[in-house]
Amino acid sequence: MLRITSQNSPYTLLQQRLQYIALHPDRPFTILIENVPQWDTPLQPVTSKQSYICDYAPCNGYDFLLNGLKERDQSKYQSYVQNENMLITNGAMHALSLIFRSLYKPGGIALVQAPVLGNIADILKASGYQIVYFSSDQAEMLGQLEPLYTDDVRFIYINTPHNPFGGILSESVVKELVNFAQERNVALIADMIYDSYTFDGNVTYSPLVVSTDWQHLYTVNSMSKNYGAPGLRIGWITSDMENIKKLSGLCEAECVAISGLSQLQAYDLIQKGNDELVAIVRHRKEYVEQQLAKIENIQYHIPAGGTQFFVKLPVDDIDLFADFVLLEYGLALTTTSNYDGIECSYIRVPIIHSVEMIEKALELLVKGMEEFGRLCHSDSVLGARN
Repeated sequence: MLRITSQNSPYTLLQQRLQYIALHPDRPFTILIENVPQWDTPLQPVTSKQSYICDYAPCNGYDFLLNGLKERDQSKYQSYVQNENMLITNGAMHALSLIFRSLYKPGGIALVQAPVLGNIADILKASGYQIVYFSSDQAEMLGQLEPLYTDDVRFIYINTPHNPFGGILSESVVKELVNFAQERNVALIADMIYDSYTFDGNVTYSPLVVSTDWQHLYTVNSMSKNYGAPGLRIGWITSDMENIKKLSGLCEAECVAISGLSQLQAYDLIQKGNDELVAIVRHRKEYVEQQLAKIENIQYHIPAGGTQFFVKLPVDDIDLFADFVLLEYGLALTTTSNYDGIECSYIRVPIIHSVEMIEKALELLVKGMEEFGRLCHSDSVLGARN
């Protein structure tokens, strides 16, 4: 079997597969990769407004967008967030990068909930951090953190709902994490970019509701996932006012300001709300759950939130399998290689695509698993005979 990806490439294996697709425009592909929720009705762009194109925005964001986000979070979490507690960023990855770099000291350690998106691990490593992972198992989380803590720990990173497993940290665990961080004067960073998408009565809990002292608390959010608008590149950080001032200065130094036109579009989306998008995701989650239950020899947990299932396949080399099904069946997958702090043979099954597309993708997945298994068995038999 051929590989079309390489661990030695500067691109991720996911990006290499997308590049392969781009090189074959005449071939039809089924791309089961993206996990950004998709509106049924295409979003209409804001009509160009000259002032937002010709002027730099304030380095911390326009007041109209800050007001919109403040009202959103006050309504969702009954928090006391104000405009001065928020910073507009170029998406959630930029937000996390700003926070990581603002907290760094030589020899710094990051305690990170595993698994984590590989891009986040890459940012941490490039910033100079040593990463120490702890499990997403809530029953074990605090017990793991106690022996991991040293004076070099700069922050604890959590993700709720979790990407990729979809777990949501309970109110009691969030409170314990806040207390743990505050007692040790380390930061707690909560990545909450999927906080709109919860299932079966589950809800998300913000660390900012637990305490009125936000000196060591940060939350990160994004228009990409919560409002299905990754092209805007709009995220936001919420924290103590002094932390926001420091981060705003860092943001200004490296990119001056965030696109005013994107901020205007983001404000319009917040006013529109995302109820329609959330309903679409919940409906498709139920469909994917039904379809996965029909497939033999796979393992997965039903997510409490987020936009995907993380499914373990009965193959030894998940990236060889992903290359195989892309070559043979035109099926593009995201695998374990997209994450750090985890092994085993997982793929991501998003719940954001149309029912027709999901049905086709899962049919191809089953065919691919069957054929891959036959080929691997044949190779094993041939090797034994030789």
